[in-house]
Amino acid sequence: MMKLIRFFLPRIEYILFAAIFWGISASGPRILNFDGDLPRHILTGSLILQTHHVSTTDIFSFRTVGYPSIPHEWLSQVIFAAAHNWLGLSGIVLITALAITLTWSIVYYEALRKSNSFFASLIFTTLAVGASQIHILPRPHIFTYILTTIWVGLLEHIDENKPRAWWPLPLLMLLWVNLHGMFVIGIIIWGIYLAGDFLAHPSRAWFVSGKARILIIGGASSLVATFFSPSGFNIWVAIKSLGSNAYITSRIPEYQSANFHMPETWPFIIILTFLIIGFARATEKISWTHILLVVSFTGLALYTSRMIPMFAIVVTPIAAKAFAGWMQEEYAQSPLFITEKNLYKINSSSNGLIWLLVIITAVTVLFSSGKALDPENRGNLFDEHFFPVEAAKWLQHHPQKGYMFNEFDWGGYLLLKLWPAYQIFMDGHTHIYGEELTREYETVKTMGKNWQDLLQKYDVSWAIIRSNDPLADGLLKNLHWEIVYQDETAIILNRR
Repeated sequence: MMKLIRFFLPRIEYILFAAIFWGISASGPRILNFDGDLPRHILTGSLILQTHHVSTTDIFSFRTVGYPSIPHEWLSQVIFAAAHNWLGLSGIVLITALAITLTWSIVYYEALRKSNSFFASLIFTTLAVGASQIHILPRPHIFTYILTTIWVGLLEHIDENKPRAWWPLPLLMLLWVNLHGMFVIGIIIWGIYLAGDFLAHPSRAWFVSGKARILIIGGASSLVATFFSPSGFNIWVAIKSLGSNAYITSRIPEYQSANFHMPETWPFIIILTFLIIGFARATEKISWTHILLVVSFTGLALYTSRMIPMFAIVVTPIAAKAFAGWMQEEYAQSPLFITEKNLYKINSSSNGLIWLLVIITAVTVLFSSGKALDPENRGNLFDEHFFPVEAAKWLQHHPQKGYMFNEFDWGGYLLLKLWPAYQIFMDGHTHIYGEELTREYETVKTMGKNWQDLLQKYDVSWAIIRSNDPLADGLLKNLHWEIVYQDETAIILNRR
């Protein structure tokens, strides 16, 4: 009887994992309609599945047809398209929920292994989940989250003189470089482990040590693996040009620093605060590798909000270890540790994994039957208040001649619904357009100097923009433009 009870009694961490999975599954309408990139990912993945070909030139914008289009996310796009073919947008929400749940499961167990503290692992993993909510979206970067946890785990085992196998690193990197462009983070992390190990043993003997040899061979072969994608070496050129262009990055909100007055950033601040305290009070020598990881990812998280989840993934096990070490050193006789020990013993003797599997299965069944899980009962659809849903339907039955001008974050949706009948002016894939073409879009959007000449330059004959956009009034002041469609979200104007 006790065995049966223990089998069904869920562990506390499984309850946390189930809450993460359910929370993301129930937030589908919010994460699906946060920005405009997802529709293009679905379309691109569908084309790859249909043609069995990964295009390296653009075919979606009439301004950039034939321009190099670096497919640095093609495998993620295929996964999204397959999920969409299976369950529609609910399939993409399901994939996102599974990926994020798996990520934090790995982080939790790594934190538990390093800190040997049940409470610290739970607390810091929960804080990390909260910190990551600032950038949890159904986009290819969710696969970087998973791969980063695995990558750091592999390097940690090498750093701790455990199984010294170098070959998993290039295999993982080969997958990473085809899933998402942030594989560069993996190379940076490897460089940190290499530098940290050298600083811990700064001598000529380090270069011939077993650990150094494994790190160097594993990292070098991983660097070679980054060339094995449809873009080859060009993938590095594209990422460098995108990341180093101050104009483009200044136009993308997720590249900006977070507003630390907002509550969603407070878990990040709490983790960082306790980490500093743990480091300051530590009696055990802190490794150079962990110092460099903390400094590097704290700097990145302060510089751009999109790196806060990466900070949480990399730093959480270190923070849990530092905090637990401080508490155990200074409050060793506290009843808290007796409670923790007893609770962990009870928790370890139970199982309850079946309930997590039941929840995942139940959500899958509900999604496949078209049920909505979000509190507003909206379901996993593209929101007509964010995307031009009705306007796109109207365009399918009322074709417009010539080239369009469109909202930047509507480009992907218009492609998903209207391509190949229409090509867009621009969308969120700024690495294709570059600074010059992005400036042209902004000039028209803000009615800057000679903005009408740019429309004539590209022979733009109609525009689809937000109903309350001042650009609509600017076009209507010219007697050659007229409104042919309008709803609460979008307005379509045609040049007579």
